[in-house]
Amino acid sequence: MTPQTFHVLAVCTGNICRSRIAELALAKRFADVSEIRLRSAGTRAASGWLIPEEVREIAGYMGVEEIRTRRTKQVSEQTLGDADLVLVMTRDHRREVVELNPRIIRRTFTIRELASLAAVTRDADIISEGGGPSADRAARLRAAVGAAARRRSRRRSPKQVTVDDVIDPYGCDRDTYARSALQLAPAVEGVAALFQRALNLGEGE
Repeated sequence: MTPQTFHVLAVCTGNICRSRIAELALAKRFADVSEIRLRSAGTRAASGWLIPEEVREIAGYMGVEEIRTRRTKQVSEQTLGDADLVLVMTRDHRREVVELNPRIIRRTFTIRELASLAAVTRDADIISEGGGPSADRAARLRAAVGAAARRRSRRRSPKQVTVDDVIDPYGCDRDTYARSALQLAPAVEGVAALFQRALNLGEGE
């Protein structure tokens, strides 16, 4: 890991739909921030899988005009270790990746979980983690992740255990794709808002 670079890894099952869209949506949002590097992978990625038309529709709904077919990537202990933040789509994914690389536990969240934590993470929390205005951009982003992790310890467990998950729509009907998009889109925005707040702490310095 390069200290001046903030690496984000999005993970789902096949690396076709949810993680790929999250990667591209965040990459577009922060295209002008060279310190943020985004990748995606799957816990059971398989070569030769095609991108369904419904995935392209979800991508368009989230502002990603083009989602190209590419070779899917299998998550590995190395790629997990290289990430400053691992965004998984379900609690089961989180369990799988943490079992593969236990050192990432504090910086691994379901994307909906981090979006929820972002809403209660204060600027003062980020600063106390080392993300003050004098820190570089990557350091402020890492501090935001650390602040959210501290907030997680004080968060009440959701009454519905699936509330932190983004459902897998692959192979399902359009209604399921729509439900998945309605869970993923606001989660991406919540994570993006946390990133932006961390970056803004250095403005004017």
